[in-house]
This record gives sequence, C-alpha cells and structure tokens, in this order.
Amino acid sequence: MNKNEQSANQEAVFGIIPMISRERTHGFWAIAAVTIVYSMAPWCFTQGGAIISVIGLKAALTNTLGVIVLFSIIYLLAVIIPAREGIDTWIYQRACFGYKGIVVIWFVAIFATWGWEAILTGIHGTSISALYTIATGNVLPDSWIPWLGATCVIVGFIIALMGPNVITKVSYIVIPGIIIACIVLFVFVFKNYSWSELMSMEAVAPISDNFRENYMVATEWNLAFVCAWYTVIGVIPRLGKTERGSYWGFMTGFGVVYALIACVGAFGALAVSDMTGVYSNDPSIWFSEMGGGLAILSMICLICSNISIMAVAMYSLSVSTKAVLPNWSYRKILIAWSIWVLFLNFTGVVMNYYSVFLSVIGFIGGPTVIIILVDYFLIRKQRISIRDMFEQEAKNAYYYTKGFNVLGYVALLAGTVAYFLVYDPINAVARMEIFNFTTGTGLSCLVAGLVYGFGAMIPSVKTYLLRDMEAKKN
Repeated sequence: MNKNEQSANQEAVFGIIPMISRERTHGFWAIAAVTIVYSMAPWCFTQGGAIISVIGLKAALTNTLGVIVLFSIIYLLAVIIPAREGIDTWIYQRACFGYKGIVVIWFVAIFATWGWEAILTGIHGTSISALYTIATGNVLPDSWIPWLGATCVIVGFIIALMGPNVITKVSYIVIPGIIIACIVLFVFVFKNYSWSELMSMEAVAPISDNFRENYMVATEWNLAFVCAWYTVIGVIPRLGKTERGSYWGFMTGFGVVYALIACVGAFGALAVSDMTGVYSNDPSIWFSEMGGGLAILSMICLICSNISIMAVAMYSLSVSTKAVLPNWSYRKILIAWSIWVLFLNFTGVVMNYYSVFLSVIGFIGGPTVIIILVDYFLIRKQRISIRDMFEQEAKNAYYYTKGFNVLGYVALLAGTVAYFLVYDPINAVARMEIFNFTTGTGLSCLVAGLVYGFGAMIPSVKTYLLRDMEAKKN
C-alpha cells in the first residue's frame, strides 16, 4: 500500500470519507462485540435503577424489555444507511437538514450525548473508591471521586487513539468480565430474596398515584434511552462487511443486551434499596454491599468495563465530529472532547438532572432518526448522490435554502413542539392526557415523520428535496 492509499485508509477509519467494501473489517460478531460492550455500560444499570424508582419490578422488566427491543427494531434501521453507503449518518443528514442545518442539530445533540460519559466517570470514581474501601477498610474522601473518575477519561483516550481494531479486541476481553459481574449481582440478590418477594416490590419513588402515568413516564425514559444512540449510530456500521451483519450486530448489542443489562440494574437497585433503606442507582454502591472477594471481583470487572466503554464512545463521537469539523484531525477532536467530558465529570451536573438529560436526548434523537428513515427509505427510495453529500457548493443537491433544508427543520420543530406540549421533562409529569398513550418521545417521532413524509408529497417540495435525482439524470 503506497503513502496515498495509507492516508486515504486512515481518513476512512478515523474520518468521514466513504468506506469502500475492501476496507471493511467487521463481521457480525465483531460489530456485536463492540455494541455489546457499549450496551453493558454502567449507565444501563443506572437506567434500570431509574425505572424501578417510578414503577415496581414486574412492570419495570416488561416495560424495559418490551419498549427497548421493539423500538430498536425500527430505530436501528438507520444502521443500514452507513452499512450500505459507507458514510456516517451525520453525513447523510445533510440530505435531511442541509449542510449548515446539520451543524445546529449536531451542536445540541453531541454536546448533550457526552452526558452518558460523564455518568460513566462518576460511576468509575465511586467504583475505585469502593474497591479501595473493601480492600483496606479505609474510606476515601468524596472529593477524591471526580479525580478517580478522570482516570477513566485518560485511559479511554489512550485506547481510542489506537483505533477501532484495538477497541474491538479490548471488547472481547471485557465482555466476559461484565457477564461475571451480572451473575454475581444476581446471586447476591436471589440469596437474599425470593422471586415472589422481588415481584411484589413496589416503586421506590413513584411520581404519581396513577399507575398508568408512572408506567408511561418509565416508557418515555426507555424510549429516550434508545434514542441515546443517535449521535454514534453511523460510525461502527461503516466498518461492517454486510448490511445484515451490521443490523443484527446492532440489534444484538443495542437492542437486546442493552435491555437485559437495564433489567439487571432494576434488580440490583431495588434489592439494595430495600436492604439499606436508601435508594441508589449507582452499581458500585450495589456491589460494595456484597463485601468480600465477590465484591472485589465485580468492582474490577466494572472498572475495566468503564474504560473500554469510554474508548468506544470517544472513537465513535470523535469520528462523528468530523462531519462538521472535517479539517480537524482525529487526535485534536479526541483531545477536545476529553476536556469537555472532564468538565462534566467535575461539575456533576448530569446526574443531578438525569431526567432532564434524558429528555434532551429523546426530543432530538427520536424525531431526527425517524426523519432520516422517512427520507432515505420512503422519499429517496434508497438512492442518493454521494458526491453531493461532500461537495458543499450552492449548486449541489443538498444545499437547499442557504444551506438549510426547510422541510427538515419544520418537521423537527413540529416534533419538538409536540413533545413539550404533552410532557414536562423538568418534573417528569404529563401535561396532556395523550401522553399516557404516546409518551413525549413517541409523539414527537410520529409528528416529525408525518410532517416530513406528507410535506414531501407536495410537488414543489418533492422537487426541492430530490435535486439529487435530477443531478444524476444530468
């Protein structure tokens, strides 16, 4: 391979240029490994703990499994676009929102998404602190926890610099460790409680006296939880050798395992809260309650998982950032995001406003992905102009109106308005009765998709959108 070919390959792996078939390295198992390790992130435990705070365990299990798996079947269809075309979904969204339009959405979405990594650093810090306490009997001051959490960012940064192949190998090592930690937690829970006792446990802190409203709030949180993949959904599929392998690899990790780990979190949070009388959705707190060798083993597995997941996140989000900062090097972007997540880590703002954080992810990630699916599968019939995706001149197909796709923004705005009309994310309560049938994220997805789809049926608007087809004819 000559120098120019090496440079192009590097830009494909660490940048945004289309990845051609012979460059792709990940089959089903490799993609499943990366998505599974991401889905085993401690924030999945945190999500399960959040769900049982508003509904009982039996309802939490059916809600989490049903909502996450079923919604993922539709949501993850977006994986087909990068798997087929070799481009990140952030590049494809130029067709939906315009060259300049996508920058605005990116700014809000990707900055918010790093909140998951901030949760990760917090759990990493408490895990190391708890491990130290179990091993020595001494307690570290709380002021140490953010500094310990920062080590997750530093080591994750080093691994992310090495690229996706190294990250995948690390994932193969970490997955068994997380499985062991889950098994240990289950043994601990069922050693102290019977199945019937667990199923009879009620919510720790229900929002309302109305069960249906509590259930739909939990549904809203789980829908938003799936939407968390929005910013990184297009990175790993570009490495996939086949569309089928990419889709089912994602469904395995982001659809099924994601839901199962959240359910494990529900068991752990409810059992430990019942034992101690203090609610916590931090898995390091649950494992520390075990004491002894099993707790030490579980903590070590958790710590290794944190680092591996941080590496996956840093790689994925940094490559996605190239869509709006193409002239920045991968390394420079990686450094910039490391500084941002360190800032979030030391402020602790995300965990203090978890439900608000989820709402931001939901009302952006939900309707935008639905717009992508409607645009690609129904309007463009899976035909696009790769050249126009990258050439940002006014004459090109995806420039639209001064760089903005007006219909895309109207649809997204309509979905956002619908979201806030029916749901108050600050207090996590319904504003209108329809929320108890659709949720906020569900309604915003439906409204955005319908507005975009029906808008595209207007002849003049259809011509406005499909300039890429005219360009191909010429």
